Amino acid sequence: MDLSGLNKSQLEAVKTTEGPVMVMAGAGSGKTKVLTTRISYLIGELGVPLDNILAVTFTNKAANEMKERISKILNINAKGMWVSTFHSFSSRLLRLEIDKMPPYTKYFNIIDDDDSLKIVKEIMKEMGDLYTSPKEMRNLISKSKNFLDFKIKDIDRRTEFHKVFDLYEARLKKDNLLDFDDLIIKTIELLTKFPNVLEIYQHKFQYILVDEFQDTNELQYKLMRLLSAKHKNIFVVGDDFQSIYAFRGAKLENINKFQRDFIGTKLILLEQNYRSTKEILNLANNVIINNPNQIKKTMFSENNFGSKPKIYSAYSSYDEIMYVCDKIKELVLDGDSYSDIAIMYRANHISRGFEEQLMKYRIPYKIYGGLSFFSRAEIKDMIAYLRLLIFNDDNFSFKRVVNNPKRGIGKSILDKLELIANESNLSLYDAIPYYKGKGQGASGLVEFKTIIDSIKATIENYKLPDLIDVLLDETGYKDELYRTEDEEVAEDKLNNIKEFKSILKDTDEESLDSNVIKLQGLLGDLALRTNNDDNNDGNSVILTTYHQAKGLEFKDVFMVANEEGIFPSSNTVTDEEIEEERRICYVGITRAKKRLFLTYCNHRRIFGYDTDMSPSRFIDEMDKSLLDDNKVRKAPVVNYNKPIEKKTVVESNNNDIINVGDKVNHKSFGDGVVVAKDGMVITVAFKAEFGIKKLKADHPSIRKR
Repeated sequence: MDLSGLNKSQLEAVKTTEGPVMVMAGAGSGKTKVLTTRISYLIGELGVPLDNILAVTFTNKAANEMKERISKILNINAKGMWVSTFHSFSSRLLRLEIDKMPPYTKYFNIIDDDDSLKIVKEIMKEMGDLYTSPKEMRNLISKSKNFLDFKIKDIDRRTEFHKVFDLYEARLKKDNLLDFDDLIIKTIELLTKFPNVLEIYQHKFQYILVDEFQDTNELQYKLMRLLSAKHKNIFVVGDDFQSIYAFRGAKLENINKFQRDFIGTKLILLEQNYRSTKEILNLANNVIINNPNQIKKTMFSENNFGSKPKIYSAYSSYDEIMYVCDKIKELVLDGDSYSDIAIMYRANHISRGFEEQLMKYRIPYKIYGGLSFFSRAEIKDMIAYLRLLIFNDDNFSFKRVVNNPKRGIGKSILDKLELIANESNLSLYDAIPYYKGKGQGASGLVEFKTIIDSIKATIENYKLPDLIDVLLDETGYKDELYRTEDEEVAEDKLNNIKEFKSILKDTDEESLDSNVIKLQGLLGDLALRTNNDDNNDGNSVILTTYHQAKGLEFKDVFMVANEEGIFPSSNTVTDEEIEEERRICYVGITRAKKRLFLTYCNHRRIFGYDTDMSPSRFIDEMDKSLLDDNKVRKAPVVNYNKPIEKKTVVESNNNDIINVGDKVNHKSFGDGVVVAKDGMVITVAFKAEFGIKKLKADHPSIRKR
């Protein structure tokens, strides 16, 4: 096996196969290469069977990339390997073993956050007026499952929580449901309660590898420690400089805990960065050195020297946005693609102004990490219909689609049907023949069961994608879309469903099993899809938060809104929180390969208030000799702390004297040419859709080009 492409530290990480190993892999240091090469080395050189290796990471995208690289290195099919996310691994193990914890069966359904919230709402509605909102209650339930030290101080709220939590758990257990948080919890419960099962998997997984170790929470750490207790051949790779997910329960302390729990841990540092220029990396080191209590490492790069990171102090948020848009145009004219460029920010609300101007500049863009394809209502409906074809006892899916499209089946009918089902120990679907009501709803129930039974009886006669067409037509779902939605919305939803069919097509072609077996596997996998799996297709500028950007890289990066109260966030109080914000800054800087731009404003309109701003402390901490500093635009000082409802603050642009013939840009009307001027009133010829406009020359919406 050729290992010549590895540097000394990478080679050590690959070949140190026995015992506990911790690799601190700095940004851009080739950690995925090390992980996949190490797995390939275990298989190809040491002869370890594929089934005896477990590798876990945090996104399906990362897991699939690892499998693809291993397949390429060894020229094998790595699809069946135990390389997956923590949640996918837990789901796979539970499908095999959860029958040991009745009433759960291996056909359990995994519900997402929206479905979980819906159940909480139903429970709280039945309970009457409560102090806590359903959304807050759902968040509390999730925190209680992910944070072992979770506590509610308020006695009344604590009492409410325990009542709702108990009813919520009972509902999930009754309907054979697991929420996303349950997957790891139930796996740990299974392995703890049944030592014989634990022993099987401890023996099976001789080598365990954990990616992004700095992002693991207490439960994930506990699961890996349980499984590795026998062989102790556990290899963790991460970077304490990039631990930015404390709000999700990630425990940076796991790094120290690992070295205490696994005596004799071998520590290896990957300090060579292959991504960024020396100038960008020098700035990143200059920022992160201000964090104490971390494993000391100094990242270096042998890449060619480039330009210094540029810093721009804007007068206003509009000025900042226009600066970024102008620079993007320059970069593209110089040969870069839009997809080479990212705009990154700490708070989501910052994106709105950029979106507005990018559209006007006709710069294509995409919000990275937007609404997941699999969270769309029409996709969830199709999945529910498919589940019901395979699992008639899936009460959750039944409730989602039994009256979708409308069949006159209201809550009172469902309540009566549920009563029959409970008394006869039947699923809601199987209880339909015993419902003796009359009217539209009763007919609707019979019609629904007839349709599902008919499709179920002929399910093996179709290719999987064709099943969707049958469901759309036979259930009336397609007609209902055109009847209840605008044509454009209906077409958009049907196009999403068409895209969903392509997933079924891939599944159909990958296996020779029956349609039922294919769907069982696919439906389990679909429940684990996340927003992080979205890919950036097309030539577009990416707008993203730093958290969403982790793991990505771009030729050109704009880090915007670097102001106190925004970055670091105004919610940041403790030293530990400031340190995490500084790590977020480090992550942002190290996404850039060739060029980095940092911007901040002197004045920004935030949630309806025009506010004086000051540069982020992280900007102040930077060694200015490492930066190419642009001059600040001058403007008269005004009071920026009044609510705009009472008084609109006018930003003067008098530094740019506008005359006839000048080209200008307007916030709403776009580009134009000044054709006349009378005092401070100018006449501007915009594009045909806006025509000729008379405007104040010093209005903040106008900028001389």
